[in-house]
Amino acid sequence: MPALLVGVDIGTQGVKGVLVDAQGTVLASASLARGPRHPRPGWVEMDAEQDWWAPAAEIMRRLTAQLPDRAGDIAAVGVCGLVPCLCPIDADGRPLRPAILYSDNRALEELAWANARAGLSLTAEAVVPKLLWLQRHEPEVFARTAAVLSAHNYVVLRLTGRRSMDYDTASIMGGIFDPRGRRWEARTCQQLGIPVEVWPPLYPATVVVGEVTAEAERQTGLPAGVPVIAGSGDTFPTMVGCGAIEPGDAMLSYGTTGLLTITRRPLVESAGGPHFSSADGTAAVDWGANILSASRLIDWFLREFGGAERLAAERLGESPFVLLEQEAARIPPGSEGLIVLPHWLGRRTPTPDATIRGAVLGLTPSHTAAHIYRALMESFAYNVRQSLPAHRPNITRLVATAGGARSRLWRQICADVLDIPLEYFPQASGALGIAFLAGFAVRQVRDFSAIKHQWLREPEVVFPDAGARAVYDRLFPIYEEFDAAVAGPFAHLAEIRDK
Repeated sequence: MPALLVGVDIGTQGVKGVLVDAQGTVLASASLARGPRHPRPGWVEMDAEQDWWAPAAEIMRRLTAQLPDRAGDIAAVGVCGLVPCLCPIDADGRPLRPAILYSDNRALEELAWANARAGLSLTAEAVVPKLLWLQRHEPEVFARTAAVLSAHNYVVLRLTGRRSMDYDTASIMGGIFDPRGRRWEARTCQQLGIPVEVWPPLYPATVVVGEVTAEAERQTGLPAGVPVIAGSGDTFPTMVGCGAIEPGDAMLSYGTTGLLTITRRPLVESAGGPHFSSADGTAAVDWGANILSASRLIDWFLREFGGAERLAAERLGESPFVLLEQEAARIPPGSEGLIVLPHWLGRRTPTPDATIRGAVLGLTPSHTAAHIYRALMESFAYNVRQSLPAHRPNITRLVATAGGARSRLWRQICADVLDIPLEYFPQASGALGIAFLAGFAVRQVRDFSAIKHQWLREPEVVFPDAGARAVYDRLFPIYEEFDAAVAGPFAHLAEIRDK
């Protein structure tokens, strides 16, 4: 029987897993919803045990239960997840507090201090300022911190009993990783008053760092002794998992956080990482856009304003998202003058601003919930378009992926706003990508082209509509005007809120 591969993706809104064979056939899949908590405005946290490990273990139990006679054929496990996160653990590997996520904005004072102190240019997602915040506001937790991990590192620890961090995650923790020497920057840590010992051992993403322990076998159903790779943040596996692996391929991710990434060198050349930075400055992947609130906005809207759709969906045995999409599809492009700024958790691109917030502009009594829902989708496309011109000459193919990409309407809106066709593979996912990388690590798959030409087949493609494109071309400059105009008022509002 052919070898099997397990891939698990720890996301901000849930955990997903797949069990595949080395030819890319998905034999089992499972998912569980989870979400972050916001204990204060601008704060975003998750519980490492309850939101990461417990659902990951349950996912693995479900995967193996679907093929109970094939568990012995599992050749490797890969885990990816949201990054970067501050998950402090004690000497026994126990979390000391809820993890602080990349989208958390509590450490802006520490961010400014770290940049000035060490000559860095960090932005608000970095972990180092959050660790300094911990040192300042929760000194007893800081004193007990034996190591700092991100989401997938924690799950790998629970699977293998070993601390680890891949090069790519290390490179975005906050200016303390030397990509040339593949080591932590002890001097920078010393400047900032951070013990270098809290950073775990470093590995390439596709290196086996340990094996499933007997305790993990009891909790997950995976056989003890199965190799587990270091894994990485979810962006690189998601690019692999949607086949954006060759120069000119680009990925538009409709995840909780939205991303535009562009492949500049064959991804196989940087499989071990770092994927997004390199010592000679020739990264395999360029960042195009980073939208902190993408499908997060859709989930928020359904939770707060979609009660009628939820009730109707329950009666009809249908997804409430399908009903919302049907309503939004009847609204014309441009949402009849409604414009949303999607900065619920601040803006990362085209220019970072942690104090700016979301806005719904142009409301009239004739606007409905469906108008707002469509305008939320359009806001994501506008935000991506702001960053697109600098990268458009390097894009020959754009692939849509992640949960929000299941919406054909949303894909069509982005194709119209960006004026570029969008491919979509329903089976693509970060879990599929990290399973492929696990197979690559143990030589069950040897050629990256297999993911693009064998594992993924027959994409759905949407093309720009000329009429809609003309409407969006007129509205986009207005979106940019609003986006620039609100920065000052939001900064003043943040001062009052924080006081």
